[in-house]
Amino acid sequence: MTLLRSLVEPLQYTFMQQALVGAILVGVTCAVMGSFLLVKRWALLGDAISHAVLPGVAVAFLLGVPFVVGALVTGLLTALGIGFVERHTRLKQDAAMGLLFVSAFALGLAIISRIRSPVDLFHVLFGNVLAVSRGDLLLTGSAGLVVVLTIVVLFKELLLWAFDPTMAESVGLPVRALHYLMLLLTSLTIVASLQAVGIVLVIAMLIAPPATALLLTDRFHRLIVLAAGIGVGAAVVGLFLSYYLDVASGAAMALVGTLAFGLALGFSPRRGLVARALRRRRASVEARVDDYLKALFAQPAGHATLPEVLGNRLSEPAPTVRATVRRLVDLGLAEVTPHGVRLTARGRRQAAEVVRAHRLWERFLVDRAGLPWEEVHAAADRMEHGSTPDVTQELARAVGGLAVDPHGAPIPTEEGAVAGPEEEYLLSELQPGQGAVVTRVEDEDPETLRALSALGLVPGRAIRLLAATREGLTVAVDGVETAVARRIARSVFVTPTGESRPT
Repeated sequence: MTLLRSLVEPLQYTFMQQALVGAILVGVTCAVMGSFLLVKRWALLGDAISHAVLPGVAVAFLLGVPFVVGALVTGLLTALGIGFVERHTRLKQDAAMGLLFVSAFALGLAIISRIRSPVDLFHVLFGNVLAVSRGDLLLTGSAGLVVVLTIVVLFKELLLWAFDPTMAESVGLPVRALHYLMLLLTSLTIVASLQAVGIVLVIAMLIAPPATALLLTDRFHRLIVLAAGIGVGAAVVGLFLSYYLDVASGAAMALVGTLAFGLALGFSPRRGLVARALRRRRASVEARVDDYLKALFAQPAGHATLPEVLGNRLSEPAPTVRATVRRLVDLGLAEVTPHGVRLTARGRRQAAEVVRAHRLWERFLVDRAGLPWEEVHAAADRMEHGSTPDVTQELARAVGGLAVDPHGAPIPTEEGAVAGPEEEYLLSELQPGQGAVVTRVEDEDPETLRALSALGLVPGRAIRLLAATREGLTVAVDGVETAVARRIARSVFVTPTGESRPT
C-alpha cells in the first residue's frame, strides 16, 4: 500500500504526468533505435551524433527556428563528415568519430557561451524530464512516432541491411539510402530525447536497454520488444528516483538502465556470469568424473585400484580423489572394496563410451583433419566430454570403422567391448634377439610421441631388440639399428612374434 501510494502520489502533479509520458516515449524510441545501432555496431556513432547536435541547437536558437531543424542538420553533417574523413584519410572510423564529435561539441559550447539570453541552453546537455512541457511532449511523440513507424514499415529491409549489407545490395535494396535513413532516424531519436536525458546521457538510453536485452534473447524481434520494455522501465524508475531523491532525471534514467544491464550480466539465465560459472563448474565436475572412469577402465574388468594409485595417475590430491570416488559411488558407477575402487557394470559401460569418444576423436583429427598424432590427445580430451551418442556415432562412420586409434589403442565398440591383443609387453621387457610388433604407444606426452615418430616406433612396425643396457636399448627397426632411451622404451607396447616370451 505504501509503495502504491508512493507511485500514485507524485502523479497528482501535472509536471509529473507530463514527465511520465515523456519518459515512456523516450524509453521506447531510444530502445527501438538503439537495437539497430547495437547490431550495426554504431554505438560510438550514436554518441558522436548526440554530441554533434549541440551547435545545431545553438544556431537554431539564434535564428529563431525549431531546435529539431538545427539538430538534424548538424547531426547529419557530422555523420557525413565522419564518412568523408574515413574515405579520404588513413584514419579509421573510430578516430574520425572522435575527432569530429569533439570538434562539433566544442563548437556548440563556444556558441552557447557567447549567447546572451535568459534562456539557459545548457539544459540540453543533461536534460530534465521533470521540466518537460506539452510542446516538448509533442516534439518527442512526433519524432518517436516517425522513428518507430519507419522501422516497422521497413523492418525487413533494415534487418537485412543491418546484418548483411552485401546481401542487401545483391537483392537490389538501396543500401546507401538505408544508410542515410538510419543516420536521419538516429538524429531524430536524439532530438526527441534532448529534454528528457540531454545529449550527453542519451547514449545510455540508446545502448543500455538493447544491450541488456541481448543478454536475454537471441531473436532480434524479441530483442527490440524486450529493449523497449527495459527502456520504459529504466526511464520510469529513473523518473521516480529523480523525484524522490532530487537528482538529475537524465542521470537517474541512465543509471537505472546501466543497473539493469549489470543485473542481466550477472544473472541472465543463459549468458549471465553466475549461470556461466555454474555451467563451467558442472562441466568441470563431469569432466573429472569422466577422467576417473577412464583411469579405472584402463584396468581389467573387476580389478580394483587403490585411491592412492588413482590419485598419482591423475595427479590429484587425496581430498579430491575421495570426493570424486564418493560421487562415482553415489552415481552407481563405482564401488569401494577392501582392495580399492573398481567400476560397476554400469560404470564400465559409461567409461567405455568416454574412451570410445576420445579415441574416435583422435582418429578423426589425424585421418580427416590432418593433425600430427602428438597433438590430438589434448584436443580429444576436451572434446570427448561434449560428445553425445549421435556425435560419437557420426565420428565412427567418418573414420570408416577402424578398430584402433592413431596410437594403436583399441577403440571400444558401441556395445562397450574392447578387442585388444591377447598378450602385450613393454618394449623394455623384451630379451635381446627377440622380435616383436609394436601394438600401441602411450599418447599423453607430445615430446615422447615426436621421438617415437622420428625413431619409426609406430603401431604395426616389426622390430627386433638387439641389445639392452642400463642407459637404453638398441633396436632394429626396418633393418636399421636404432638407439632407444629407457624412458622412451617404457612408452612402447609390443607383441612378441617368436615362440619365446619375455621373462
